[in-house]
Amino acid sequence: MHVRLPTRATAVERYWSRHTVNSKPFRDARESEAYLEWRFDQYPLFRELMGLWGDHTGERILDHGCGPGNDVTGFLLYARPAKVIGLDVSAKALRLAKRRLALHDVDPQRFELIQIRESDARLPVDDGSVDHVSSSGVIHHVGDPLGVLQELRRVLKPTGTCAVMVYNRDSVYFHLYTAYMRMIVEDTFAGLTVEEAFRRNTDGPECPISRAYRGADFLELCRRAGFKGEFGGGYFLKDELDWLRDHGGDALASPELAHEHKEFLAELESDERNFPLYRGKHAGIGGVYHLRPQ
Repeated sequence: MHVRLPTRATAVERYWSRHTVNSKPFRDARESEAYLEWRFDQYPLFRELMGLWGDHTGERILDHGCGPGNDVTGFLLYARPAKVIGLDVSAKALRLAKRRLALHDVDPQRFELIQIRESDARLPVDDGSVDHVSSSGVIHHVGDPLGVLQELRRVLKPTGTCAVMVYNRDSVYFHLYTAYMRMIVEDTFAGLTVEEAFRRNTDGPECPISRAYRGADFLELCRRAGFKGEFGGGYFLKDELDWLRDHGGDALASPELAHEHKEFLAELESDERNFPLYRGKHAGIGGVYHLRPQ
């Protein structure tokens, strides 16, 4: 594992070094695999929209913001890649990922874990050397999202593919949970905009950056970075489905809820599995984009 020791860490680097997601080490390989399935249960449509794990036989995969190795592990176990490169700002997360892969007896030649700097968009990966990029829940936390996307485009082969998840503004989480349940019913985040409340209401109140994107806005950012693609919709935090069932009607009737949020709730429809749709796309927090080089 290559680690670059930071000389002056950014707020983002400091925060995610302290707040590593799922930081408890797994006891054995079976517990590690069970956790991957648990994630799919907790986030309906996550597997389908992100295309996990897919067939990547013989490919080089880059997991940008790999954390403690959930997707690195999944790709190596199930997708048959030649190599997976995991990048993250947190040395702690990378140590957890390395320990986890050892539980599965993964050949060290098949993966590389590298610490990167949030303050330096340049990735330690060669131009056009990667067949598939996966970046799940990362770009909405960085200071220079365009720079990161440009780097992902640089390292991707002309025939490569890219799956990115960023928080979805057109989601039950944003318009119902944050704007109504937290800001109005619980009277939290007094005096803040809904965007600032959302930042504090996702990955902890001290998280320095946490954005939610509309599909068209993020696709425009991707276009500027050299990508073309589509917004696949938002997968759900399981709680979103309960919140909508239990609080959606009250939110629509609330005189305090702003028009933007009421309009979203009023336009929701359901698919054949009763998952909510907004303008034809699933309305979960995990907004997924499937990209290719222009």
